[in-house]
Amino acid sequence: MNYSIAGARGHVADPMETIRQAQDWGGPRGIDVLLADATVVFGRAHIESAIRHALRAHDAGTTVAHSVSMEALRYVSAQRQVADAIRLAGIRTGAQELAVAVLGADSTEELLKLFGWVRDDAVLEPREKSLTALGFTKQALSTVPPDRRSDLALEKVALLDVWK
Repeated sequence: MNYSIAGARGHVADPMETIRQAQDWGGPRGIDVLLADATVVFGRAHIESAIRHALRAHDAGTTVAHSVSMEALRYVSAQRQVADAIRLAGIRTGAQELAVAVLGADSTEELLKLFGWVRDDAVLEPREKSLTALGFTKQALSTVPPDRRSDLALEKVALLDVWK
């Protein structure tokens, strides 16, 4: 399945309404939309790995969630339970940095335009984000060079398959 990923800047006034609008836009087109809080995305490779794992689980019939996008959110957040994934990585009221993925499409541009969001892939980068959101302690983080810490997010994505 083809997919496209983008970082975006915008404003989420009502998360549930935003998700409903995204589903209404994607559903008739056969597109599954993933909207996540970019503050818990530690690089493009992190969200891409989560999507690939979700697609693999879908193909194998081992998904926990009812959609590939929700399964990808579980992988992004490294959470076994969908509700925990939503709590940790789902979009929230007032969110301004978003990770957007469209599964079954080659571009996010039409969806970004629908919401009036501006593409900014920089919001996906690790920068000064804290990996404690994914369950890493400061002690554990101290054992990894700062320029390699985003690799820990990829490790959490891969470990979720073991924890299933």
